[in-house]
Amino acid sequence: MRHEAKCIKSAASGRLKALVVCTHLRPGRTKRRSRHYLQPISGLHIASLIDDRHFGVKLYHEDWHGPYDTHSTEVYDLVFLTGLQADFDRMRQLSYHFRRRGAVVVAGGSICSLFPEFAARFFDVVCAGGIDSVPDVVTDFLAGSVAPIYRSPQSRFTGYHVDYSLFPRNGINLPLHLIEASRGCNFRCSFCVIPAEGVGHTSYDISVVKAAVESAIASSPLFSFRRWYPMIFFVDNNFGSERRRMLEISDMLHANKKVRAWGAMVTQDVLHDRELVKRLAGTKCRALFTGLESLDRSWLRRVNKTQNLSRRGNIIDDILFAEAQGICVMYGYLFDPRSHTVEQMKSQIRMFEEAAPLPMPTFFSLILPLVGTASFWDDFQNCELRPNLRLRDLDGETIAYSQLADSVSAVRRFVEEFSRNPSSLINRRRILIGALKRILISKAFNPVHWYLVWASNFHTFIWSRAYPSSRETYLAGEDVLDAQYFEYPEHISHEDWQRYFKPIEVTDAQGRLSNWLRPYAPEQTGLPKSRQG
Repeated sequence: MRHEAKCIKSAASGRLKALVVCTHLRPGRTKRRSRHYLQPISGLHIASLIDDRHFGVKLYHEDWHGPYDTHSTEVYDLVFLTGLQADFDRMRQLSYHFRRRGAVVVAGGSICSLFPEFAARFFDVVCAGGIDSVPDVVTDFLAGSVAPIYRSPQSRFTGYHVDYSLFPRNGINLPLHLIEASRGCNFRCSFCVIPAEGVGHTSYDISVVKAAVESAIASSPLFSFRRWYPMIFFVDNNFGSERRRMLEISDMLHANKKVRAWGAMVTQDVLHDRELVKRLAGTKCRALFTGLESLDRSWLRRVNKTQNLSRRGNIIDDILFAEAQGICVMYGYLFDPRSHTVEQMKSQIRMFEEAAPLPMPTFFSLILPLVGTASFWDDFQNCELRPNLRLRDLDGETIAYSQLADSVSAVRRFVEEFSRNPSSLINRRRILIGALKRILISKAFNPVHWYLVWASNFHTFIWSRAYPSSRETYLAGEDVLDAQYFEYPEHISHEDWQRYFKPIEVTDAQGRLSNWLRPYAPEQTGLPKSRQG
């Protein structure tokens, strides 16, 4: 069934008005702006796919700009919403406000890709898969009607131009240039949504990447750091998936006299290849973010992170080797409270602290049972998910599991410490000494490199200040919710409140799978007898 699309042209420009919102509900569940520099670039790509001959396009990032003001009198014809699983409730809230004002609301993201029929309850249009269906939506909108669901394989790339001028035009002033050179990943980590969506790895043509780099630099403000000292960072899920293409891109960047430094997100197998690391360092590669996740090999095997289980070399030695080549290595670290006691998790933090000049993790997080992943279905089958688990709880600091290796109270205190008060777990003086050792080992006489090293070592402290908390228990289903859940008209109907503002549950009070999820359960998973409704 197709929906009628009504158009309201701007009197000033004669064009329709489109808005792209990257939604974001903050850790800590407070309402504020954080301006974290690593913005998701999905919004930029979506906005670039909207035909500017017919639309005036505005790009809004709730992390950079702060929560969207739902009292704004601005009226849009077409609104695109995207976000992570923990942000899906925010997408529903904004959908309510925009639909009331007559906009056609389009939504995308992993929930929309994995559960499109469910997502279609809240939006006029759902885009499942890759964003290259956006032009199809726009074409149908201009023709007067849109379909409820559009599907585009993640591997489909139409070679469109990314309009980086959208960043400065919308007040988003980042210190570096975020570029995408590929999509997807060829690994199958069980906790990741990419394999759950059936996404393989697709590289862009080198000419597309080169054009994106040139566009990003040329579009930056004249008197800005990223114009005078352009640093490129590739946000691909697996930049090093194809060695030949990676080297082709690195050589292209090396030949570009404008580019001063570049970095990328890679897997550990790239760091294991020391000849490759030396070659990358010689092409101005100055930062690599790797998915280290954990040093517990049994846990890595459990989640099928095979790329981290190589028996050749040692990841710590590999990181130190890359640092000695002048590459700042960064990574996050995941805790699984089902497998480790609080004391064991604290000892892992102490290991990083005492192993200077090993870089400190840029962030700590609890492992997430992201809905639809292989790990999620296994966790449900094993009765490990907490009752009253909600999509909002999938934020990295909420205890989502019912079976813990330590007491609930001990795990709660630990989560609050690493999220809000890392100084209670980490000695700042040792971290400063570790940063100085990293700088000495790199032999880099470059203040920008020094800053990267310092910022990566202290990022967990910076993060804790950026996200103050109103949390109480850090348990799934706790009463504390973001203020945005209560921003609705006083006389809203009960039906509309349930549809747009009631948090989406993953499990009920008895730990059973929520009704909306049951049709999506894999046949081989089944539903345990203890949890059947």
